[in-house]
Amino acid sequence: MTAQRRTVIVLFAVFVALLGASALLFPGRPPPSAQASATPIPYVFPRVLPAQITRIDLEDRRDATKPASITLIKTAGDWQALREGTEPALPDLTKVARLLNGLASLRYSRIISSASLEAFGLENGGRHIIRFVADRTYTLHIGDTSPDRTLAYVQRGGTKAILLVSAEQAAALVSALEGLVRP
Repeated sequence: MTAQRRTVIVLFAVFVALLGASALLFPGRPPPSAQASATPIPYVFPRVLPAQITRIDLEDRRDATKPASITLIKTAGDWQALREGTEPALPDLTKVARLLNGLASLRYSRIISSASLEAFGLENGGRHIIRFVADRTYTLHIGDTSPDRTLAYVQRGGTKAILLVSAEQAAALVSALEGLVRP
């Protein structure tokens, strides 16, 4: 046997030994196609795109004695803000964009049903109400956040189910809403 052939046999034996050791140390996983796929988190308003939204009515109802509201209407490539008793004005377009994107991308992780809306801050319509028109009229009631402040309770108009959404997403919507309603 030549030295070259012995070297090939030794290298092959070392390779097989390393392969066997790796199989023992790192047990096999099913191929990616056999692994369970992650369930997508559903949208609160599934077929709504930001460009479809043409009107938004915002209500800040935290102060029952002085609720504030504003209506945003899409005009030719722009938005107008209408407040009761004032002339139409140009709203903060960055807040409008955040609101549009937030509504279209809002997702929920769970649905709960409860007869006690007070426990979730959704009694009498919630702390904030957003009504908007896309292909039809949609309503979103925003209530409190969960005790650990990771989720927020929301409700779509016309349903009794309470949806749990990310508190970050709800806070972004509320921040844009408050900035537009109470500039």
